[in-house]
Amino acid sequence: MKNKLMKSFLISTLFVSGCSSTGTSQGLQTNSTQTALETGELVSIENELQGLKNRISKLEERLSLIKGTGGPVTLNDGWKRIESWRKLEAEMDYESVERILGPAHRIDGGIAANWYYENGGRVTFYRGSVQRWKEPN
Repeated sequence: MKNKLMKSFLISTLFVSGCSSTGTSQGLQTNSTQTALETGELVSIENELQGLKNRISKLEERLSLIKGTGGPVTLNDGWKRIESWRKLEAEMDYESVERILGPAHRIDGGIAANWYYENGGRVTFYRGSVQRWKEPN
């Protein structure tokens, strides 16, 4: 009886291990195929992303020429550089200032408005036009 139980146990164990071994190799094939598909999709997405970056660069270049800044469009961090502050001119509108310096970190006022930047710089507008500004320290 003990021998029969041992034989049954061994046969069951071999059967189960054979099944999981087969399942594993099929799983590897599926994972391999899936990885190949994911890699292809990733390459496609990366190519599309690079194309979009190129388009954005070209559009920024064109916008810079249209707006007459003569330089590349600064995105959100122009307030950090003194040369950006020196591009400001009296009577500029909100959009022009934001394009050069980026968005203000704090805005006070209405008809007379002050835009404050983290580095201590400030731009004062009256009725939507730059009246004066203080470059950062």
